Amino acid sequence: MFLRLMVSSIICLLPLALSAQDIRYSRTDEYAELNRTGKNNTKEMAGKSNENRDGQTDRIEDRTAIIKKSIRYSVLAAVPVNTYVVSLLTWDWGKTGAFRFGREGWFVHNTYTGGADKMAHLFAHYLIMRILYNVYDYTESGGSLKWAYSVGITGFLALGIEIGDGFCRNQNGFSYSDLIMGMMGIGTAALLELFPAVDGFFSLSVEYFPTKYFQKNPQRLKWFMDDYSGWKFLANIKLAGFRYVGLKVPDFIKYIQFDVGYYTTGYTTYDYRWGELERTFNRKGRERNIYIGISVNLAEVIKDFFSDTNSLACRALQQPFTYYHVPLGAGHRFRL
Repeated sequence: MFLRLMVSSIICLLPLALSAQDIRYSRTDEYAELNRTGKNNTKEMAGKSNENRDGQTDRIEDRTAIIKKSIRYSVLAAVPVNTYVVSLLTWDWGKTGAFRFGREGWFVHNTYTGGADKMAHLFAHYLIMRILYNVYDYTESGGSLKWAYSVGITGFLALGIEIGDGFCRNQNGFSYSDLIMGMMGIGTAALLELFPAVDGFFSLSVEYFPTKYFQKNPQRLKWFMDDYSGWKFLANIKLAGFRYVGLKVPDFIKYIQFDVGYYTTGYTTYDYRWGELERTFNRKGRERNIYIGISVNLAEVIKDFFSDTNSLACRALQQPFTYYHVPLGAGHRFRL
């Protein structure tokens, strides 16, 4: 169920992240244009031009400061409010006054999703952290406060969800394992943002293909986030990273990435004809799988269609393929 919350948060944050990037680049262009204008003026008009240019610069800076402040506090308010609203609509938070701790286990065979929910917590917090970092890197002009906001908000989200689950009858209670996996996702995202060279080589992504139940019942696709048997969680090792550290490699190398992942099947009611009853007794149908494969890095393919890889269109088109894995390649699974 946490995947639903992830999607709603991303829908709120992703447009802000893209707009922040676009504003950042557009402001750079405006300043560059002002500099070019100043250089092209004649000496006689230099004094007047400089005065006008200073006035334009002040107006741009004032407008930018207002935009940054609006984005900063909008996101700061939107994330907890969105979390609270979605949780009330989706779960039964607050329906019990007794706080409970849950022992869900990790990735062992007899857990309720075989560990797929743990991977969902890791990836969701990883993704939200990266989006928030991008937003606050802009609003804080690259200052150190960007870490306080992005890590703090995402950490609050991870802890708040578990506290809510502690007062929830239909959930397993406050789960240390869920919280730890969420923090691992935040840590991974922070590491990649802190070291761009590492980010060039490594990323996390997900892959989803509807199970038979959802293929036969497309009207139920609104619940696809609970379809754990259709999800695959991947770590991507990207050979394009060699070019970003200055090593000369053949062009085709940048399109290749190796994938290592984890997924489960047979753990949800959607996997069985008789639903919860059959799921409870048919434990032989449950599988935990390690996946190893090779695929095409589509984010690099997108870049080849643009002369300016920093343009909003180029960056926007890369985003889906940065976090969602399209299975263009080959792979093999190893059942645990």
